[in-house]
Amino acid sequence: MGATEPLVPEELDRLQTTLVEQMEEAACMPLDVAHGFLTATAVTPDAGSSAVLDRVLGGLAGDNGLRELLERFRRQLLTDLECAEYGPLILQMPRDDGSMLPLPYGWCQGYASGMEYLGEAKRESLLADEQAAALLTPILSFLMYDEAQWFDPPNEAAHRETVSELGDAAVGLYRWLRHASESQDA
Repeated sequence: MGATEPLVPEELDRLQTTLVEQMEEAACMPLDVAHGFLTATAVTPDAGSSAVLDRVLGGLAGDNGLRELLERFRRQLLTDLECAEYGPLILQMPRDDGSMLPLPYGWCQGYASGMEYLGEAKRESLLADEQAAALLTPILSFLMYDEAQWFDPPNEAAHRETVSELGDAAVGLYRWLRHASESQDA
């Protein structure tokens, strides 16, 4: 994986704005969902990365400028996972009391979509392994919320604690999937 310049804030804003504005028309993913998806599919070999980017970009896949930004975004994510300096892209909602409520649902949905993308065999092996299943638990727990709980979690302290576990879970799952892939290739 070659070194690449991380996106500057203006580039990140452009990527996010374009993806959000074109979501319905182009069937692309907003950036938080894309970040979860790219995290789950991080073990995809570089040869398959084009198809992964196509899935994120949807109808915008032919926009070379946007594609280059997303590729750099993905490379930074891979570097962060490798160095275990990864943090999921989680939206924050300002509250009346001045605090921020983390909204991990898009990232978690993207991760789940990435697991679907990897295929049934990988998904089943993850769920069958006790360590991997435990790492998946915080991610999947947010997909159990019903819509009424998204902005008013049933237990806010537990919600925040589980959000704080997502980065470590993602790094652990990346390592598990990478090891499983390397074992299959051997």
